[in-house]
Amino acid sequence: MQRRAAAVSVALLVLLAAGSFAFIGAAQQPEVSLDDPDYTVASNEPRTIGGTEYAFGEVTESSAAANWTNESAQYTETWSAEDTVAYQGANYTVVIPNESDPSTFRLEEAQEVDRETIEQNGTTYVVIEDGENRTLVPRDQYLPEPTVHEFSEGDAIDYEGNDNETSVASVAQGEVTIEWFAPMTNELTFSEGENTSIGDTDYRAHFAQQDGTPVLQLTTDYEDYDEDVDAQTYFNERINGLWGIVILASSAAALLVMLAFMPSRY
Repeated sequence: MQRRAAAVSVALLVLLAAGSFAFIGAAQQPEVSLDDPDYTVASNEPRTIGGTEYAFGEVTESSAAANWTNESAQYTETWSAEDTVAYQGANYTVVIPNESDPSTFRLEEAQEVDRETIEQNGTTYVVIEDGENRTLVPRDQYLPEPTVHEFSEGDAIDYEGNDNETSVASVAQGEVTIEWFAPMTNELTFSEGENTSIGDTDYRAHFAQQDGTPVLQLTTDYEDYDEDVDAQTYFNERINGLWGIVILASSAAALLVMLAFMPSRY
């Protein structure tokens, strides 16, 4: 009698587990499908968005990238006081006035001594040997007067290695900033469900199939995208619940079988 009742219970549990498992196998997860995307782009397509042309590379099932060129991007470089910089084919030292709000600076020629030097009482001397005679000449007297170039904010400056027009952007306490404008290539990347700023607009990215080929869809209709994602979340929660039924029913059936066949003590 005990085993007969256990067999009926096991059959019901197995039926419940099998039904849940069959439903899991038949159920299909809802897809994210944009009704009216702002842009649809395939691999290696150029596309003008917000007045700027973007060159898209390969579009996969989960990622894409695009390049665009800013024809007049700002470049800057900062020089600190006492830095050595190249200017007109020679090395110069950056000299900034010791003021709270300077507006000028100097480039002083960085001269090198071609003889032995020594330090005495805080002064650098150049050693000049003439036979057995040895003369010490202060370094400042040995070298010619250094070439000095003075600059103010807004002045043009010949920045070595840069063919673009360069100017002094700002002079501050302890540092000088120079700037120039030139083309700059920038890259945008896209990932599923992520927002990417293009110009002044944020676009949500979605990857779909079009004639068997992955395409990137960009939309500003976040509600359309989020509704489909919420439907997927709800579906997955229900599927996880069914898996719980399969596991619990199978475990309970196995436990009943083991208990039914345990030897009786009486």
